[in-house]
Amino acid sequence: MTGLEHWTAAGRGQLRAAHADRDQVVAALQAAFVQGRLDKGELDARVGQALASRTYAELAALTADLPAGPTYVPAVSAAAGTAVPAVAAGTAAAEPGRTPGRTFAKAAYRSAIFLLLTIALVEGAFLVDSGALLVLAIYTFMAFTGFLGYGVTDALSARRARRQLPSAG
Repeated sequence: MTGLEHWTAAGRGQLRAAHADRDQVVAALQAAFVQGRLDKGELDARVGQALASRTYAELAALTADLPAGPTYVPAVSAAAGTAVPAVAAGTAAAEPGRTPGRTFAKAAYRSAIFLLLTIALVEGAFLVDSGALLVLAIYTFMAFTGFLGYGVTDALSARRARRQLPSAG
């Protein structure tokens, strides 16, 4: 079953679809276009229908004739000049999952860099007796707190969103 067909199979096809569901269908349609399964006119028509769809049944009908799961398209390896399988853009396997843990890890890494930079600038400001370095240290500390705050809030909101997903059946 492709994308949202599990909803219609479970008798939930008349439930209202969310924006994320429409985006998922649009991504599947774009992947099918990249693979040559849809032409430009058909892609445009189906994307328009997907954006106007209100229920899971309407969305599932747009991808019913497309194969399920990740589909591989040949890509040319730059190093060897040979064809290697590459996952089509827009599929779940094409992007390395944006999980709450991964988002928080990236934000923690970036904030750690700014924290180390802040410490170095504060030390340098006192060694050289420079107010400009101290002001720069304040700005880098603000960047540190911004990255860390972003990571925490994004990870928490993604966790809450995952908890609120209804079961498939």
